Amino acid sequence: MSRLGFSALMLIVLAACASKPTYEFDYDHNFDFSSFKTYHWYDDMVHTRESEYRKFNPSDKRIREVVGRELARHNLRESSSSEADFWINYSVSKHRQQIVHTTGYDQGMHGSVSAGTYGTGVAVGYSSGPSVREYDEGTAVLDVIDAKTRKIVWRGIAEGRLKDHATMNERYNATMAIASELLADFPPKTAP
Repeated sequence: MSRLGFSALMLIVLAACASKPTYEFDYDHNFDFSSFKTYHWYDDMVHTRESEYRKFNPSDKRIREVVGRELARHNLRESSSSEADFWINYSVSKHRQQIVHTTGYDQGMHGSVSAGTYGTGVAVGYSSGPSVREYDEGTAVLDVIDAKTRKIVWRGIAEGRLKDHATMNERYNATMAIASELLADFPPKTAP
C-alpha cells in the first residue's frame, strides 16, 4: 500500500497535535468506490449514547463542517435523506503516555577516585534515577460505511502527540490539515 497502505474530545483535540501526526489507511480492495456520490452521517442514522452526547457538543458541528468541505472537494455531497450511498463516522480518544529517559546509572550516590601523571582526582555524583515525562496522545478514526451492506469499507487513522494549551484557532487549522490528509486519496481507486 502506498499512502493508503481528539476537554471536548473530538477530532478537534487531535488537531492540536504538538508534532506531525502519523496516518494509516485501510480499505476493502475489492470494493467499487466509484458508485459513491452521496453520504450521510452515521450518528444521524444510528442513535447511540455517543451520538446523543455529540449533538450537544460544538466540536461535532466543526468536525462535520471540516470533513464535509473535504468530501465536497472530491465531488461527494451530503444527502439529507437516509438513501445516501455511504455513511461516515468518526471517533476519537486521548490517552496518557510516558517517556522514560535513563542516564545509565541507578538511583543513589556514585563516585570514583583516579590517579594519574598530573595528580589525583575524586569525583562524586548523585543520580536520581530515570526521568519520566508524560504527555497526551490522541487518536482519530474516520470510517466510511457502505449503506447497503452496513460494513466498514474504508478507514483512516491519525495519531499524534497533543499540544498543551492549544488555542481554538490552532485546533481548527490543524483539524483542517488532518481532514485534508486523511481524505486526500478518498475514494481510493480500485482495480476494475
